[in-house]
Amino acid sequence: MYSAIHSVPVDSEVLWTSDPKPRLRWTAELHERFVDAVTQLGGPDKATPKTILRTMGVKGLTLYHLKSHLQKYRMGKQSYKDLPDSSKDGIFGIAASCIAESQDTGSSISSTSKIAHGLNDGYQVTEALRVQMEVQRTLHDQLEVQRRLQLRIEAQGKYLQSILDKACKVLNDHAIATVGFEATSEELSELAIKVTNDFNQIVPVETLTMSSLSELAASISRKQECFH
Repeated sequence: MYSAIHSVPVDSEVLWTSDPKPRLRWTAELHERFVDAVTQLGGPDKATPKTILRTMGVKGLTLYHLKSHLQKYRMGKQSYKDLPDSSKDGIFGIAASCIAESQDTGSSISSTSKIAHGLNDGYQVTEALRVQMEVQRTLHDQLEVQRRLQLRIEAQGKYLQSILDKACKVLNDHAIATVGFEATSEELSELAIKVTNDFNQIVPVETLTMSSLSELAASISRKQECFH
């Protein structure tokens, strides 16, 4: 791996932009050489800008260039690890097709661009799935709140209905008791009138004294009080 890195002419891989302040342009060859150096140093977590600079040995590269590029490379690796397996399979398929196409056409830059585009599509798919899951979780929470509120409303309705039923029963019992009391009073009055008439038929009115009439009235009154 090390010999493969240094077999490429160093000056031919360093390109600069045409801006007033020229910036380093990371070509496909330069990035491939960067990846080889990182792999040789044990991966992006172990490699440092200083060791990468020494391993690549490219004239014109600085620690600033490598630090920024290494940070972006680590972020890309981490985003790829967070992808679901289905998205990874899709990205692998895109990368494989791009590599096969580059082998047929001999265009390394085109294949690298398509691979990067495929990775970007995979990231967008992952982000869309994350947003969809967040929306579904929010919707589920709202439905749960509505369900609990509906249960509370139903329980409150049952409680109010039970109170109303009890009140109706009390009023009905009271009405029955009132009707029964009036009927009893009427029967007692009729009985008193009948007793008086029967007594008048047996004993003439002329023979009754005031005291006997008072005693009869008191007796009838006591009977009525007993029925009450």
